[in-house]
Amino acid sequence: MSKKTRALALLSAGALTLTMAPQAFAAVIDTDPQFRYTEWNAGIHRIADNDAISTAIEASMSRTDWGYDVRTQLQYNAPNTTWHGAPARADLAEGAVVQLPIGKDQWVQATVVKNTTQRTMHIIVARDDEYTDALAATPLADVLNAPLLLNPKDKLDPRVETEIKRLASYAAGRGEHVQVHLLGGTNALSHDVENAIDKAIDANNLNRTTTRHQGVDRYQTAVSLGLVTVNYYGIESRDKSWDVNVYLTTGKNFPDALAAGAAASANDGIVLLTNDEALDNRGFTDDFLIGLRTWVKDKAGQRVGWSFNTTENFAVGGQATRAAAANDIRVAKSYDGRDRYETATLLATDTFKAPGVAGNPSYFAVAPGTDYKYAVVASAYIANADGPLLLTKVNELVPTTKAYLQKNVENRDSIFVFGSENGSITNAVSADIKKAVNW
Repeated sequence: MSKKTRALALLSAGALTLTMAPQAFAAVIDTDPQFRYTEWNAGIHRIADNDAISTAIEASMSRTDWGYDVRTQLQYNAPNTTWHGAPARADLAEGAVVQLPIGKDQWVQATVVKNTTQRTMHIIVARDDEYTDALAATPLADVLNAPLLLNPKDKLDPRVETEIKRLASYAAGRGEHVQVHLLGGTNALSHDVENAIDKAIDANNLNRTTTRHQGVDRYQTAVSLGLVTVNYYGIESRDKSWDVNVYLTTGKNFPDALAAGAAASANDGIVLLTNDEALDNRGFTDDFLIGLRTWVKDKAGQRVGWSFNTTENFAVGGQATRAAAANDIRVAKSYDGRDRYETATLLATDTFKAPGVAGNPSYFAVAPGTDYKYAVVASAYIANADGPLLLTKVNELVPTTKAYLQKNVENRDSIFVFGSENGSITNAVSADIKKAVNW
């Protein structure tokens, strides 16, 4: 049995709405603290193969706990009504008494009468040679605990088909639903690719869903991904909050967006795009920002949906910093390095050392700053490990990245280097990283 969906991309700029409370299904239990790499020893782990498609598959195969989330569906008995599933909380047992929001500063007492769990294996597929639809996908990969695979536009690569079958077979053994997320419309991944993926999963006789996250342009696609991440699946907030932090980056290139994705994933955030030093002409990004609620509660309690996190905007890179300034978008901080490499280290330094945010990471990813294919896989991968994405040149460990690693990596940590000798980070750079951290 199958089901196909299209993810919120039909919202026009004029009709865009943002509901900052979680919708009917979601409370994702983030499995990142149990991140398991197949090799338990600390050190440098090179995730690389002959090309980017095979490297993405190697990344997928390198973990033993990939690709599933656990979601709760709650039903509440409240006066004159039964609430089905919204908002969801994984920690509420049947019989628990809670306060449900019925309006601003208005609440009603209710009793949890049903709490069921559904396990889903999620798989994300992006086009291998075009970055526009994948720029904002990292936070979604994080909340879904999903591997990100790469595929050509027109035909399902046999290697990708084999990996999807492997993941689906693993899900079948656990009785899980399978959901495949395609990034972009048919101009990114064709109907033939989608149908072949469906057929590959159907071989395991699984209940599956295929979802496309698409928009009329890259800016609406980013908003669509943000809305789905926040509204449907929810962001795993350390503050148990449904507010969202927005990381603005240029949509005209990939390095800032992919580094921002890892940082946003560690700070209850999503990535939205600017048209370099301006906002997009159709207003998708601006409408999302305007839709963020302007009031924030700051008191904890048993009330479902009670919030004590303040929504903040961050600008990543020079273009986004200037776009925010030109449009009077107030940002908590701008990360504007001299180049893409320094911008990534500024993000890592601030995000992963900030008290109460991500703390000191145990996992680090290093990817080429000039090759989207490897960097997008690295971004999704390291976001699931609650670590930063760092960038370097393919044949040189750049000084800013080297300095960051020397200062922050400890003996018990792991560094994942993404790339191959065929056009990406060389073995010589991996050796330089090892030397830099005295391993």
